[in-house]
Amino acid sequence: MLENKNILLGITGGIAAYKICSLIRLYKKAGANVRIVVTPNALNFVTKLTLQTLSNNDVYIEQFDIDEYKPEHIALTESDIFVIAPATANTIGKIANGICDNLLTTTACAFNKPFLIAPAMNNNMWENPFVQENIKKLEKEGYNILYPSEGFLACGSNAVGRMREPEEIFDETKKILRLTPQNDNIKKSLIDSRLDIPAQQKLLGKKILITAGGTREKIDPVRFITNNSSGKMGIALANSASKMGADVTLVSTFGTNGNFKNIVTETAKDMEKVVKENLFEQDCVIMAAAVSDYRVKNYSEQKIKKAVGVNEELTLELVKNPDILMEISAMTNPHHYPLPKGEGDCNHCKPIIVGFCAESENLLENAKTKIKNKGCDYIVANDISRKDIGFNSDENEVYIIDKNLNINHIEKDSKEKIAFEILENIFE
Repeated sequence: MLENKNILLGITGGIAAYKICSLIRLYKKAGANVRIVVTPNALNFVTKLTLQTLSNNDVYIEQFDIDEYKPEHIALTESDIFVIAPATANTIGKIANGICDNLLTTTACAFNKPFLIAPAMNNNMWENPFVQENIKKLEKEGYNILYPSEGFLACGSNAVGRMREPEEIFDETKKILRLTPQNDNIKKSLIDSRLDIPAQQKLLGKKILITAGGTREKIDPVRFITNNSSGKMGIALANSASKMGADVTLVSTFGTNGNFKNIVTETAKDMEKVVKENLFEQDCVIMAAAVSDYRVKNYSEQKIKKAVGVNEELTLELVKNPDILMEISAMTNPHHYPLPKGEGDCNHCKPIIVGFCAESENLLENAKTKIKNKGCDYIVANDISRKDIGFNSDENEVYIIDKNLNINHIEKDSKEKIAFEILENIFE
C-alpha cells in the first residue's frame, strides 16, 4: 500500500515527538519515501540529525531553504499525504484558521491532498472548547483526525490527550491512501482533493447511533452471562460512518477511541435506556450489538459460593431481556411516530432502523422471518457457523435484506469494507 508513496511528515513541538522515529521506520520499511517538515520547537524533543538519518532525506525547517526553483512550501506539497504527528493545540489552531507563520503551517495551507492529524496535548488543553471547535472545523473540511487516546501524560495525569501509537498512525495512513483516488490526471478542488468525496461525504449532516459488543448480564459481583461478540463489526461501522461525514454515537459494551462519541453500557437494560433516550435525534440506528436474550432474575449481591457436598448443581432462573430492536422499530413506526407540527407525512423524519441477524443455519429464511417480526427497515444477516467470518474475525460476508425482502449480497471482505457497503446500501 505504501510502496513508492511520498509521505510528508509534519512534526510539532510536543513531547510525543520522540515516538515519531518509530513511525518513520515503519514508513520506510513499507517502501515509502518520507520527507519531514518540522516547527522549530519540535527540535527541542528530537534532533534534526536523527530525523535525517532515519528518513534518508533533508529535514525542512525554514521558510525559504530553497534547493530547487520552487519555494519549499510549494515543493513539499508534491506528496501523497500530509501526516502531522504530534499535532499541538497551537498548530491545530493555526491550520484551522489559515495562519501561515512557519514552514509547516504554510505548507499545510497550500496542501490539497489527504491530511492525517494526530493531536497530542494535556487533557485540559484537549477539552478546551476552542481546541474542540478547531478540530470540528478541520473535520468538516475533510481533514482526517486520529483522536488522542487515554493514558499517562507528560504532565503526570492519566487522561485523554495521549498521541496514538506509531503503529496506529501507520495503519490509518494506509487506510486513507487506500480510499483516495489514484488518478493523477483528475484535477480536484481544495476540499475534494483531500477526500474520496463519494465515500467520505455521503453522510455529511447525518446523525447515526450504532450499538456494538456483547452485553453482560450479572449473576453476582464476579460472574456474568455474555456471548461471543467482539464488537468489531460495530466499531467498523462507527469508523466508516464517521469517515463518510456522519455525526456518530457508538453505544458499546467497552471503551474505544475513534472520531465519534462513545457511550459505554453493560447490560441489555442499560443499552435499551441509552438507545431510547437518543432515538429521536438520529437519522439512523444500527443495532450491531449482540444483546443477551436473557438475564438472571435474582442477582446476588454477594459472590455465590461453590456448592460442596451431595447437591453440587447451581440453578439460575432467567427472565427475558427487552427486545430493543423490536421496541424501537415500534416506536418509530409511522403510525405511532409523532408527526411534526403542520406536516402530513412523517416518513421524512423517521429514523432508519437496522438490525443484525447472526444465524448458524437457514440464514436467509431466518433473517426474513426476523425482519417481519421485528418491524425494522433492514436486517444485516451473517452466518456464524463459518470459522472464517463473523464473531472475532476481521472479515465478514453479509446479506442486507430490506422490509420488502429485497436481498443484497456483500461478498467476503474486511469488516471495514463491509461497513462502507452496508452504509452506502442503506442510504442509497
